[in-house]
Amino acid sequence: MSRNNDVFKVLVTKGDSAVLGAGATIDTLAPGQIGVFDEETKLSIDGTTVVRHFFIAVGVDRDGDTVVDDINKSSGQLIQRANMRFYSFRPHTAAQPMIAELVNYVADCDTDYAFKLEFRNQEIYRIQGFNQFSKTYTFRTSCCEDCADCPSGDANEITTLLVNEINNDASGLAFAEAIARQAITIATHGTSANYAIGDVVSLADVAILIAYNAGEADPLLHVFTDTRITTVPVAINKYCDINVSYFKPRQTIIIPSLVEGFGCNGTVSITQEAAMEEGNGYDIKQKEYHSSGWGKSGPYKASTATGLAISGLEYFADETVKYDQFALTYDQFSIAGWLEHLNNLATIIAVPETDTTTADSLVAVLDGLLTPLGFDALADDVALANVNPAVVEPTTDIDDPDGDGIA
Repeated sequence: MSRNNDVFKVLVTKGDSAVLGAGATIDTLAPGQIGVFDEETKLSIDGTTVVRHFFIAVGVDRDGDTVVDDINKSSGQLIQRANMRFYSFRPHTAAQPMIAELVNYVADCDTDYAFKLEFRNQEIYRIQGFNQFSKTYTFRTSCCEDCADCPSGDANEITTLLVNEINNDASGLAFAEAIARQAITIATHGTSANYAIGDVVSLADVAILIAYNAGEADPLLHVFTDTRITTVPVAINKYCDINVSYFKPRQTIIIPSLVEGFGCNGTVSITQEAAMEEGNGYDIKQKEYHSSGWGKSGPYKASTATGLAISGLEYFADETVKYDQFALTYDQFSIAGWLEHLNNLATIIAVPETDTTTADSLVAVLDGLLTPLGFDALADDVALANVNPAVVEPTTDIDDPDGDGIA
């Protein structure tokens, strides 16, 4: 079996309970509580004693009576400690859109302009493969009044026209905003608010700035605004049982180009790269869906006629929760008759990112079991995890063992 197609299970905790204390039986687990158990004695362990084989389990309460009805168990009959291959931790990291800015342009009156955006995301790839999907936004500036051969137009008009063109696009893959190129004040310019450089300026105030420039001798000296373009991710789909419209990653990537009218002025730059979310409960549920093929629901989860679920699908992740994830990858060696088998298995443990009691106690047990095998302890990585769901936590350089999440 290929290592990148291993049999895996997803265990989801809740309630911020500490890992089950040493010496307890599996039926003493609380709903949502996790425990690590010696496979030979079936008693819980705390990582201070080395065991040959172990397994991990989470208590399940299906009827809401706060009493455990069942357990979810790690992949395989057991985890052979000597056959552990990989051990890692990844905190939840927030998504962020890609942002591009078109700046430092001037305007020619009575001129056609064209601005092109190529869009890339997983929904586009699914629909049309890797063929380019792009849109060109075109507009024309106002008629000339004084000079037909010089940039006598108002660049703030370009801002208004381009923002409206992008925002009126029915595909909704990006939205545009006017941003201040220079300081703008109520006292001097008559706007509704004061703006510092880089602040988002309302189009109503851009119109006020255009009117202000109309009374100035040289509007080139009063180019107040630039344009910011922010991508829109693929929407999270609402579904029952099977998510047939699941996309990941969901962020949209753009490649902007100046096509017509800008001449030698105007600069496009990427001011924020897209960041892909990891640990969203929505994505954990999709992992549960895939792993269910090796569990209760079996490999045939959907009807070929209706596309609807034909066997029981059960999810434990909450779409409103953000999760940190532990990943254990291991082999299970066995002998059957005259043949030897080595199966690739994995278990993903999803812990709500604010459940620090669970995460800290779990990593203590796992570190105790695995560091004697040469794996780096992950307690320091867990301690660095941010519990703010809005924080982007990029993977650190691989030469930083205290923060890379890799053991």
